Amino acid sequence: MKKKAIINVLLAIVLLFSAALPAFAADAPAAGTETAGTEIADPADAAQEDAAQQSAEQTEKKSVAQSIADFFRNLFDCISAFFGRLKAFFQVKKENVKSTMNRNVIHMLKSVTDTIGDSFIITTEDGKVIVIDGGHKTETDYFVEYLKAVTGQRKPHIDAWFLSHAHDDHCEVFLEVAENRADQVSFDKVYANFPDASFYEGYDEWAVTVISNYDRLKPGFAEKADSLAEGDVFNVGAAKFTVFYTFNPEWKNCNEGSTIMRMDLGDTSVMFNGDAGISAGNYVVEKYGESGLMNCDYCKMAHHGQDGVDKNFYAAVAPAVCLWPTPTWVYENTNGNLRTFETRAWVEELGVEKEYKSFEGSVAIRMYPRIVTTTDVFEDGYPAEQAVDRLASLGYEGIDMGFDYWTFDGSPFLADNYLDWARSLKARADAAGIVYTHAHAPGEANSGDMIERSIRASAALGAKYLVVHPVWRDEDGKIIDSKRSFIEVNAAAIGEWLPLAEECGVVLLSENILWGASADPRIIADLVKTVDSDYFGWCFDTGHAWCSGYGPEILKKCSVVPLSLHIQDNDGSDDGHLIPGDGTIDWQKFIDALKAVGYEGDCVMEAHHQSLEAPDAERDAILARLLSVAKDLQAQML
Repeated sequence: MKKKAIINVLLAIVLLFSAALPAFAADAPAAGTETAGTEIADPADAAQEDAAQQSAEQTEKKSVAQSIADFFRNLFDCISAFFGRLKAFFQVKKENVKSTMNRNVIHMLKSVTDTIGDSFIITTEDGKVIVIDGGHKTETDYFVEYLKAVTGQRKPHIDAWFLSHAHDDHCEVFLEVAENRADQVSFDKVYANFPDASFYEGYDEWAVTVISNYDRLKPGFAEKADSLAEGDVFNVGAAKFTVFYTFNPEWKNCNEGSTIMRMDLGDTSVMFNGDAGISAGNYVVEKYGESGLMNCDYCKMAHHGQDGVDKNFYAAVAPAVCLWPTPTWVYENTNGNLRTFETRAWVEELGVEKEYKSFEGSVAIRMYPRIVTTTDVFEDGYPAEQAVDRLASLGYEGIDMGFDYWTFDGSPFLADNYLDWARSLKARADAAGIVYTHAHAPGEANSGDMIERSIRASAALGAKYLVVHPVWRDEDGKIIDSKRSFIEVNAAAIGEWLPLAEECGVVLLSENILWGASADPRIIADLVKTVDSDYFGWCFDTGHAWCSGYGPEILKKCSVVPLSLHIQDNDGSDDGHLIPGDGTIDWQKFIDALKAVGYEGDCVMEAHHQSLEAPDAERDAILARLLSVAKDLQAQML
């Protein structure tokens, strides 16, 4: 393997040499070229001609020398660029960066050279890629390779690129991509709010240079360029952006021209603020502080965590998590002239739960998992509209629609206009501030019309995932115990629905149930691996596993990570669907297993029996307790 790698490198160098050689050959004078002679009239003319010839020869020698120097300089640049990209490739490979496409994840990239700079890559549940700033030009190779790994694309595509303000440590990667890396990275939109370069002349030459280069390159992406304004609210796929502040001509300070905006993604909110200082920060606090709009789960530390916004800004945000795009020497105030320690003291006083620091390495930060509960907490036929309002008012963030509870005579799910019913429920949920995230189909994967209805209705609700029970009996009604037979039967059954699932944008999930091969989570995971489709995954049911003799640690032995969970408890002998803690499952082991396998989905509660069996007047108290337990699990899942 080492020999092969060395040969590949040598071949690359030869190819680079070959590519550069024609340019050198074109510049160098042809061998044997002579200046045409003339008849000498007198010695003075001859001396003059000799001097001219010597001058021409010297010029020719200089031209040859210059051409050779240019050739080797170009060759050196090509080789340096090649090895720079190769180094970045192996850096990202060593860091084992995984694709997070179709998941809500923030990537805060490290500073390769331990310098100041901001670089965030965000992926969303609906396949969008967003970049905030990008860093120094020297970070470009790493940025590109990291982006390839995160997207799983040979030529990554960015849906929206935001530039907070016109400083090199925030914009140079974008400028390098726009000028020299169009063959490596593409983008749809770039958002910036820069004044004319002359605005900063005599005040900030860094800003003058960045804006001048941006304007020089802009004709190449003019149709993709857009400006931000205070009050803008718009979506990039599942990510919603609210702009609180942009460049203000009152302050001739580029940092104070930083865009301050909020991003909402999934159930998580993030405050991005560039290098905003006290003036910009105070403006936003005065205008929006009392509205609650500034309150976010995550906050990027302004100006790398020193000499940025004041404590009142962070207090208004009240983040649970702080993001430090900060080199070691800034965080530790090595030079002794920074305000980092003051900022760090504020963070401690505000009770921030977690901090991520870029000098510790690039990090993939998942959004807070949404707390979802099944509608099965209510009896068959309980008005779905009331269920939406009730769950939203209690504080749940997502709904798992149990279509398996809607198969009675006269059910709207069985009516001809069932999709209108589903769409009306989505509108009701939107108005209540809650979302349908999951659904559960009646029967098994071979249940015909019930599966088709469930897929189409899930799409109408806006639910991304639909749990479909695996086929667990053969044609004679006998339990399927053989792993091979189970996978063969279910791969065929699921395969029939995949085209419709893809058409509707719904991901089908099999789950471990209670009979024969269906009870083993490892077999369910292997089924997913066999089918190998972006529209098929699996759901780990904690209670079913426990009844079948499998503890949470079984997740570590599964070949595929589940995309969802059914979280419920029991005593190991009966499928109780109890609130976690009311049975005998070890929930710390469950959390440890989730972290070990890298689970990144929602916190889906299927603990419905206690609510279902209680008088309606007692349900809110039971559901509030379930929510409290879910919040504890949610916090531990991060």
